[in-house]
Amino acid sequence: MVPLLTFLGHNCFLVETESSSILIDPWFSKSGSFYGSWMQYPSNHHLADRARNALTREHALLLLSHEHGDHFDREFLAGLPPGLKAGVARFDDRFLADELRQFNLRVTELDEGTSLQCGDLAVQFFRVDEGTASDAAILIEGNGFRFLNQNDCKMFDRLSDVPLPLTHYTVQFSGASWYPECFDYDAQTKRRRSAESVANKIRNVQHALEVLEPDVFVPSAGPVVFPFLPSDFGKPDSSVFVHQDELDSRLAVPRSTAVCFARPGDQVEAGERSNPIPPPSEAELEWYRRNCVDVWSHLPDHFEPNDLVEEVRQRLVRIAGLAPADTPAIEFIWGPEEIDRCVINLHDGSVELGGCPAGGAPSVEITAERKYFRLLIENPRWQEVVLTFRAQIRRSPDQFNNWVNLFLYSDPTSIEDNFKNAQVGRTERFEFDAGDLGRFTAARWCPHQGADLATAVIDGSCVVCPRHGWRFDLEQGGVDVRSGTSINAIRVREPRPGN
Repeated sequence: MVPLLTFLGHNCFLVETESSSILIDPWFSKSGSFYGSWMQYPSNHHLADRARNALTREHALLLLSHEHGDHFDREFLAGLPPGLKAGVARFDDRFLADELRQFNLRVTELDEGTSLQCGDLAVQFFRVDEGTASDAAILIEGNGFRFLNQNDCKMFDRLSDVPLPLTHYTVQFSGASWYPECFDYDAQTKRRRSAESVANKIRNVQHALEVLEPDVFVPSAGPVVFPFLPSDFGKPDSSVFVHQDELDSRLAVPRSTAVCFARPGDQVEAGERSNPIPPPSEAELEWYRRNCVDVWSHLPDHFEPNDLVEEVRQRLVRIAGLAPADTPAIEFIWGPEEIDRCVINLHDGSVELGGCPAGGAPSVEITAERKYFRLLIENPRWQEVVLTFRAQIRRSPDQFNNWVNLFLYSDPTSIEDNFKNAQVGRTERFEFDAGDLGRFTAARWCPHQGADLATAVIDGSCVVCPRHGWRFDLEQGGVDVRSGTSINAIRVREPRPGN
């Protein structure tokens, strides 16, 4: 039999044959994820039992693409039978595999190029493991069936590695980092930055559809929603999330590809409900507030600042001497008084309670409730706290800094390796035509998270990173103005006459 594909909500899919079931990235909890900040949209809480029952088949397999809470539902995992088979990609960071074993699951870690069998279905992973990003796309193959679940794994520079033809393809559009709503920007800047991010996501999906030409494209339903964050957070006009109605209006889908805007519980093969899912109404958000758990409101807000300083010190010891001198200072701020803050210098490895950065020096201010910083003490996985979106960010200058990002998103066990790997870098260069601008050489690997720029597009004078849309301006020597980083572009041939 040809495998059946059922969408169970957000990034969760179920692939079934007569004897086999594979469940991908379950998330059904009414407590949401990231301390209750993120919620599934549309709601899929009623499908948890359907997913559990599928894993009682003769051949059953649970697959996890990565460890973020909207893919990795601890409440659901705790109710699974001991010894259930689970598969993950072999990441440098062993957290995901180790954590699954805590649930008494039988975990297999797969290297790229190897496959895992589940009855008459075969699985393999495509890994993106750069900086703080440990993510994977999942390929499942069966009789007349080949499904690539890219979820939010940004492997857009590796699409040529995917075997074709594909019967089904899905990809999500969120991303796990601070969004423009988190920054101390005016409304116009937030909208502009969000629109740029949305345009990049749509461009990436457009490219993927042109390369892969799947029979069916399944946009992951909705983006997530934030019913317990400020009312303007995640609204379509100022959000990096791509709602399906916008995707439907802007995406040029190949004629050979059908689009299925599936609702939770829909069987994709049936092509049910192919109209896009609109953004949530205020009534729908109110339903979440009444029926789901506002985890954040129940967290204690007292903490001992000296404990936070000690936690920071332990991390600084691991990265001693690795951050360059021009790295911005980081300020944690939890109140109006001078004592309600600490200042972290990644370069010299110092942290000072009640201090302030040197006048005019680059800095990143992170202002949040006291409970936010209590969580940084209690939870070694700081990215789970950062992704609550419960902090307000101010950067001076307003540029992305990779060292700050690595410090805030790394776990204690991986922070040293992350800093060392960012220091080494790869030196390979590539040569390319830039149309009217002539021919150039440049660093091949994006300085952000190592994407292969040999697969990038040229937009005007910019080389656009195929993963996150960083724009390296060839007329400025290959500098990305948002981050100040460069691919050191050098013109090796002037434009031909007449161009």
